[in-house]
Amino acid sequence: MHSLERQGEGEQEKAFEARAAEQFGDNETVFVWYPYIPVGDYTVLMADGGTGKTILCCGIAAAISTGAKLPGDCKSRAAEPVLIVSAEDTGELLKQRLDESGADLSKVFILDCQASEGLNFTDGYDAFVALIRRYAPALVIIDPWHAFLGAGVDINRVNAVRPVFQRLANMAKVCKCGLILVSHVNKRAQGENANNAATGSTDFINAARSAMRVIFNDEPGATSSRIVVHTKSNYAAPGKSVKYQITGNGGLFWDGFSEITRKTLEDAARWRKTTYEALQRQDAQDVTNRALIAAVCEYGVPGQTVNVSYDQMKADHGSDIFDCMQPKRALDAVSGELRAIGYYVQTGKTVRHNGRTKNGFSVLKQERLSDVLEGLPE
Repeated sequence: MHSLERQGEGEQEKAFEARAAEQFGDNETVFVWYPYIPVGDYTVLMADGGTGKTILCCGIAAAISTGAKLPGDCKSRAAEPVLIVSAEDTGELLKQRLDESGADLSKVFILDCQASEGLNFTDGYDAFVALIRRYAPALVIIDPWHAFLGAGVDINRVNAVRPVFQRLANMAKVCKCGLILVSHVNKRAQGENANNAATGSTDFINAARSAMRVIFNDEPGATSSRIVVHTKSNYAAPGKSVKYQITGNGGLFWDGFSEITRKTLEDAARWRKTTYEALQRQDAQDVTNRALIAAVCEYGVPGQTVNVSYDQMKADHGSDIFDCMQPKRALDAVSGELRAIGYYVQTGKTVRHNGRTKNGFSVLKQERLSDVLEGLPE
């Protein structure tokens, strides 16, 4: 194994050494809340103004402190401690919200907006680690994260904040805890990438292994309802979006799941619709897509490439088969689903229909394995 060292004016630089891949153990990621909050890394919680992000955090903390199951949990859990580090709320307010959500108040530790002054994870990293280790929590909530960035660090510069993100991930690893970094949502949240909502450099989300976005439930009549959308998940498939209700006294109760996804958020931004309107439109699109997939499958012949014109599709299945979209774009949108069931579509082709050259596509139906085996020599 080789190391590189350089001498410079009496100083010896740090020697960096790589290790062979075989020297590392297996990846055995565990979760505080599967699949939303992994242990040993940080999770970003992006919260729109007024959504009740603190109430959500207190609701999560309450479940962990009592061993109650969080939405989607399959296994029972032991009651474990939680540490909340806040730059915005007083301990009295946090205690009230924790109590309203049913927390074990003896297991939730609070460093509130007064006690946390001066704490940061740049030049005060060691003090932050010592604080976490003192209480050995299963989960640490930092609200908001950028309040503890430290002086002189430009939140919008990648080269300035990336080392900070690496330190935060390392903090979670060495302390063996989950880490929620609460982020306010900025003006860029209206773009078509749902993860651009977080304050500061986009590298904040790029370096995160999990991210969630809190939104208002804009379904008619759902004024006290909120939705948590899992917008990024590197250790497992994204979890279902979770609904929660805010009580009159600032507590929380879980209210099942929502069909809204990251794609819904991004479609809503692109279409300039509410998330509820976007979800309705997605449902209608799913019906149209299923009809189009069924129509394409009718032309499939095992082991043969069949050419079909767009005009033939319309004649056979109705002029609205492409749902007012360009035929090529409509077929490209469902090509992945067709491939998953053994139909391979190539669009943008010139084909013959009724003796004339037309725009169209080809479809190849995968042969059954039994058909292939029958044709092989013994």
